[in-house]
Amino acid sequence: KDKLKEQTEFADYNFEASGLNNLLDVLAYNSHFNGLTANFALNESFLNTAQLRSSVVAHAETLGYVPNSYSSSQAKLNLSILVPVEPRPTSVTLERGATFTSSVDDVSYTFQTRENFVASDDGTGSYQFKTSTGDTAIPVFEGIEREKTFIVGEKTDSQIYVIPDVTMDISTIRVRVFDTTTGTTFATYTNIKDAVRVTDDSTYYQIKEVPNGYYELIFGDGISTGKAPTAGNKIVVDYLSTVGPTANGASVFSTDAQVEGVSLQHVTSAAAAGGSFREGIESIRQ
Repeated sequence: KDKLKEQTEFADYNFEASGLNNLLDVLAYNSHFNGLTANFALNESFLNTAQLRSSVVAHAETLGYVPNSYSSSQAKLNLSILVPVEPRPTSVTLERGATFTSSVDDVSYTFQTRENFVASDDGTGSYQFKTSTGDTAIPVFEGIEREKTFIVGEKTDSQIYVIPDVTMDISTIRVRVFDTTTGTTFATYTNIKDAVRVTDDSTYYQIKEVPNGYYELIFGDGISTGKAPTAGNKIVVDYLSTVGPTANGASVFSTDAQVEGVSLQHVTSAAAAGGSFREGIESIRQ
């Protein structure tokens, strides 16, 4: 405004009650907002100064870091059955998904197994379930199992597989790719972080957090990052949706699970622990 007042054509112009004064105000506001926007955008461009979670996660991704998701609280139980009468099987299997219930502060939580466990007859009809390493402490995880199904389209389509659940524990994911939408033959894909060697036939997946807080599955390209599902395949993803740390401390469990028609006996080996919320912005930044 002062600059315009110096011009001879505006020598007698009243700037305080004019349309031009309003236009100058608009220009000033616009310049101010553009400056703020540029400053915010520049801040989000660097890991050290970014404030939005989506920006920090994106920068972490470029460094090969996957932020921690919600984590299920984990307890360990000694599980067994007793079959005193003949004839008895040589071994029995506790199927994946056996559920247990416990309470913390009068709130009930569901725990479950995430794999099969085998027990052998000790000669007296007692069957003690063990892990693959021979440990009698069987891990059970808090959470409700959920499932998401995708149908693979043509290769020319943009394939995006997003699981809309911010409380998912990504360590509990199981990914199966079926040959057809109605078939029973499938291949199990594993997290590429566990890979030792990757070929064009390797069945691996990657998982990353997307800007809205959900998680996206990414499969190989069939060349350098493993085998990709083909058109007509069905992808079935199951996982645990968890409450995080609120189930920590659970120690008294009950169950209706049975094996070979016999009620499952259980003794708590370790109280529930390890549950957590997803990783915070500052932790990801560090």
